[in-house]
Amino acid sequence: MSTPLPLLDTLQRVELASGVAIELHPAGPVVRARAWLLDLAWMSLAYALAGALIALSTSAIGWAGGSGLFLLLSFFMTWGYRVLYEVHRGATPGKKSCGLKVVMSSGAPLTWTAAILRNLLRAVDFLPAAYLTGLASTLMNQRFQRLGDLVADTLVVYCQPPSPLAPSHLPSEAFPPPLPLSRAERAALIQFNERLPTWSEARRAELAAPLEPLSGARGAAGVRRLAAIGCWLRDS
Repeated sequence: MSTPLPLLDTLQRVELASGVAIELHPAGPVVRARAWLLDLAWMSLAYALAGALIALSTSAIGWAGGSGLFLLLSFFMTWGYRVLYEVHRGATPGKKSCGLKVVMSSGAPLTWTAAILRNLLRAVDFLPAAYLTGLASTLMNQRFQRLGDLVADTLVVYCQPPSPLAPSHLPSEAFPPPLPLSRAERAALIQFNERLPTWSEARRAELAAPLEPLSGARGAAGVRRLAAIGCWLRDS
């Protein structure tokens, strides 16, 4: 029987120069591919509508004028579409639909220079075809950064934690631990409680399983008991 693969926890804690720590949730290649496909659909629709309008106007502006307009549109959609959306709104329509945004690796808003760099390097990430270089890069680092992200020092992150805490896991009451705990163990349980909203149900159950002697339960029930103990430790 094969051993199941460990689940990924993409939470990244970043400490700013001011000493304040923030948490970022980098997006993996699957959700980013979905966002790219949605953007491709938006761009294809824009091409189709613009092409139809240019074709209708060729009688007034001529074939050469229509071709020039289409070339300008192609240039903008290839190099300007993502840059403008990412700088002004933090995400393209495709990324926004998937709950993603682009930020600097420090968590700061994206700058013009970084946006231009990461999008210019799409040409390299695309090589040899279908973004294979970019995919390989995202799988080789913990923040899922493609080459453009590494050069521009940017991250694609979730706008909100990807898996909110289910109501069934919320503790109905707080109670003390049934066993004596060290200072480090108490701190670990409080941190476990704070990070529950950022994990999927499977990840919560996976992390709670080794603590069954403390919680006295498995699965969702074990998670609720640990959360209740964490609440008591936090408030005590």
